[in-house]
Amino acid sequence: MISTLYTNLPHDTGQRLQMAIDRGLTNGTGTSQVFFRADDIGVPGKQFSRLIRLFCDNNLPLCLAVVPTWLTDTRFQSLQNLTGQSTAQWCWHQHGWLHKNHETSGKKQEFGPGRSGAEQLRDLKNGKKRLTKIMGKSFAPYFTPPWNRCSMETLQGLQALRFKAVSRSLKATPPAPPALPDLHINIDLHTRKEKDPEIALKALLKELELGMQSGQSGIMIHHQRMNQPAFDFLSLLLQIIASHQRLSPVRFQEIPCNT
Repeated sequence: MISTLYTNLPHDTGQRLQMAIDRGLTNGTGTSQVFFRADDIGVPGKQFSRLIRLFCDNNLPLCLAVVPTWLTDTRFQSLQNLTGQSTAQWCWHQHGWLHKNHETSGKKQEFGPGRSGAEQLRDLKNGKKRLTKIMGKSFAPYFTPPWNRCSMETLQGLQALRFKAVSRSLKATPPAPPALPDLHINIDLHTRKEKDPEIALKALLKELELGMQSGQSGIMIHHQRMNQPAFDFLSLLLQIIASHQRLSPVRFQEIPCNT
């Protein structure tokens, strides 16, 4: 489902984006790291192609969360035909295993309390093994849980498998252990639930402002939920970030808190 935000963008959207970013920087330390994380990667298509072109045109890095069972050798070759063989701009990393909900009640989770630690560890291990086999040195050992949720058993399994970090939503629980940094998403571009477009835009701009104020802005993308206005919005945002002297666009690999 496409957010109501992208029904019809106001003519001053670019100006409002610039103001939100500058306001956040002014109220914070004056600078901010920025990373973009695109979820549900693995199947080539027009939406993915448009997304990659935008990042290439603006020479900005992107963290690509890949569902292991969606990827094949042929599909990865098709994806790399767009991104190129170099990993300098990209962070190809693991996004669950099947991207399947295993909970019978409550919020969706693939790695939640409805499954044992042993089951979760098996899927983590299989996902890492599959992506390493297909991607080789392009694979980066970072983990994004589907729906941004996981259990303590998941976090412990990631540590055991020597993942460098997990990436979830801001204030996700349970807290990650100190040795496993949590690279938080605090700005959600596409999985928004506001019913009114203007309310949705104001809420997103506030997230952007607070992210900049915190000094680390993690921006989540779902390319399957993007229409033309959504691509227009992202294009405006990327242009502002690429030209802003007080912002540092990074991949997971460049975030200093990693161990």
